Amino acid sequence: MSTSLDHRWSMVRESTYNTPVVTNRFYPMLDETDSNWDPRPRQSTAVQGGNGRRADLGSRRYVTIGQGSLKLKAELESKAGGVLLDWAFGVSSVNVITGGSQQVFHTQIAGTLMPSATVQVVKVLNTGSESVETYSGCTASKITIEQPEDDIATILVEADARSFTTATGAATAAYATGPTLFDHYQGACGLGGTLTAPTTTALATGLTAFADFRSWKLEIDQSLDDGRWVIGSRNQPLAGKPKIKFTGKVEYNSTTLSTALIAGTKLPWYQTWTTTETLGAGTTQAQLVVPQLSLTKGLPQTKGGETTIQDLDAEVTSDGANRDVILVIRTTDTVL
Repeated sequence: MSTSLDHRWSMVRESTYNTPVVTNRFYPMLDETDSNWDPRPRQSTAVQGGNGRRADLGSRRYVTIGQGSLKLKAELESKAGGVLLDWAFGVSSVNVITGGSQQVFHTQIAGTLMPSATVQVVKVLNTGSESVETYSGCTASKITIEQPEDDIATILVEADARSFTTATGAATAAYATGPTLFDHYQGACGLGGTLTAPTTTALATGLTAFADFRSWKLEIDQSLDDGRWVIGSRNQPLAGKPKIKFTGKVEYNSTTLSTALIAGTKLPWYQTWTTTETLGAGTTQAQLVVPQLSLTKGLPQTKGGETTIQDLDAEVTSDGANRDVILVIRTTDTVL
């Protein structure tokens, strides 16, 4: 018998778009995770006259090709994140290092087709029975990576789903053993300076240490065209030009950001999380790298007797040489 603590979700990448696969990567459930299916019902608007005043005929109502929407939220951790990140970003590489691998993710796919996945969401009824929702042809449309103040870093992926069924049984849950969470207290930021981009085996370096961030959020919109309604079907969504936004709250301890905003100076940025979990001669790490921030807002507003916080807004623009955004995970995992 299941309980209300047994809601869960899992996923796997598909080899062929909208061809369901048994899910095998499970992520602990956060409250913000959600799934919905719109059967897109159609109602005839024609009136059969001669029968007096009445509502539309139920016999002339039916469902069409449905469309699903998913919100999948997970905490960033040192193990088992590769499948989710590969699918959400679009491009990944797994590179051998001592003790595990360095996994590198970015959004610059070749062409306009994002990878697709099968996602299964198991919702437990109040009676203890399980309702199993299986979505296939799932394409990530938006990614939000967030470092909240004094909390665990998270990723939220919003996605479109092509097909849906409740006839597939629940996959057997299996979670990574002993992952380490990437947390606010492990972080260190760099801002400005000369970026040396991450490689297949090394993290990015070169930026000036900047210890004033309280929190930040990076939002990636893949500009997904999920409305390709052709006669008899709906075609695989196409990805357009990514729109990437960065926001943050920064203590006003220097004029670095204000000066850059006024002058129109573009700044590279990264945050590195370093754990105490052993990886070869070092430890597991994560690093989010933005080679170019174009600031749009950042002058502080002050109040007497209070710590002054700058609300930073920026667009992520291409520096012409590096990937727009790079996420690196140094992990004891050897596969995604």
